Parts: sequence; C-alpha cells; structure tokens
Amino acid sequence: MRKLAYCLLLAALPAHADLYRWVDPQSGSVKFSSSPPPWYGDPMRQARSPAVEVISYRPQATPAAAGAEKPPPSRPLASLEERWRAMLQVFSALPGRADFDRAGQGIQQQVQAYEAVRAELDRQDPAGAARRRAAEGGLLERLKKGLEAQLAR
Repeated sequence: MRKLAYCLLLAALPAHADLYRWVDPQSGSVKFSSSPPPWYGDPMRQARSPAVEVISYRPQATPAAAGAEKPPPSRPLASLEERWRAMLQVFSALPGRADFDRAGQGIQQQVQAYEAVRAELDRQDPAGAARRRAAEGGLLERLKKGLEAQLAR
C-alpha cells in the first residue's frame, strides 16, 4: 500500500519544463513546443533559422512568499523592455519578403501586440523612445506596407 501511495504522489507532481517559441519560416505561424526545434543549439543552422525564444518555467509564488519578496520598482520596465526586444527579434527573423497572403493575419496581430508594448514603454520611459525607434530601423514600416498591400488585393 505504501508503494502505491508513493507512486501516486510522484505521478501527481507538476511538470516543470521550458517552452520554445519561434515563427515557422514556411507558414509564418508562431510555434510553441516543449522541445526545441532541430536547429536550436547548432550555431551554423541557428544563424540561418528563425530566432527561438525560450520561455522558462517559473513556479507560482505562494501568497506568503509573494509578500516577502518584492521586485525592484524598475522590474516592470525591464520586463517590458525584454518583451519588446524579443518581439523585435521575431520581426527581424522574418524572411526578406514575408508571405503576407498566408501569414498576414498572424503578422498583423504580432504588429499590433508589438505596438501596444512599445506604446506602454514610451509611456513609462519617454527618454528611451528615440533609442527604440532607432533600433527598429524601419522594420515595422516595411511590415505595415506589406500588410497594407495584402489587404488592398
């Protein structure tokens, strides 16, 4: 009976795994997986393939632990900055001429999410707005023009 109780206890423990997120180069859709794509970890293949975002597992804090540890006040700004960089990296990994006919809706949703993150960053950190615009380098405008051309058809 004791062995059965141990087996049930082990089976009931939650799984702690990282998630991998990338944009599929053929379909333009966002892919999530608990295992990395085949090119991940191979420097030569990784340079030619879409960027992979690793979403690490973070256990939920218990109410007692949440009150004991307070993040520094700049943490929300830093996490927004990380999110902005990750989204910009996804856009820069898109092929030179993205297939807007097949992936246009997905790209349009990502552009809208990106603009929302950038607007919140600009609101919280107006001094960094010029630096962020320079980092975009016209990438967002190129995507918007491609989406508008697709909608015009």
